[in-house]
Amino acid sequence: MKLSSIIEQIFTEVGEGSAKAYRYTQSFNMAAEDDSAERTVLFKTEDGDEYEVRIQAFWGDHYYARDVYGGPYFTIDFFVKPEDGGFGDGTAVVNKGRLFNVMATIVKAAKEFMDDIDHESKNIKTMKVSPSKTEGFDDDRRANLYMAYIKKHLPVKSIKYDGDDIVATFK
Repeated sequence: MKLSSIIEQIFTEVGEGSAKAYRYTQSFNMAAEDDSAERTVLFKTEDGDEYEVRIQAFWGDHYYARDVYGGPYFTIDFFVKPEDGGFGDGTAVVNKGRLFNVMATIVKAAKEFMDDIDHESKNIKTMKVSPSKTEGFDDDRRANLYMAYIKKHLPVKSIKYDGDDIVATFK
């Protein structure tokens, strides 16, 4: 079997639905006066890795929606919290085979967040994700995997990757 066939098979299996989301805790902050909302989700894998997921949305007259991005959008950032308790920045790369459970958790939390803020009434149809890369490499493996996962789980109209950010527009 050719390597390209194996890779294609893996991508078609991405997010096929059998992975279970981890239990998580969350905090929610909605600032209606400035047209933004934020949620932090925390969960731990069976390996003891502690993940933090930050989901933010901007709409209406918020500076980011109006001037920076040119319209309503939400963003998802996630990372393993450093063992030393320091600040996680999303650049650490963890390869422990828990990807599908981690992604299932992130998708579940993001869908809940979007429902909670009533994204349809705010016309939020764009998502931005900045995938980590292995240090020292021009590495798009995570971006390709995330795009496959997004296409499989969300009603995507278009999806683009510019080498830094994935931008998905929903139907």
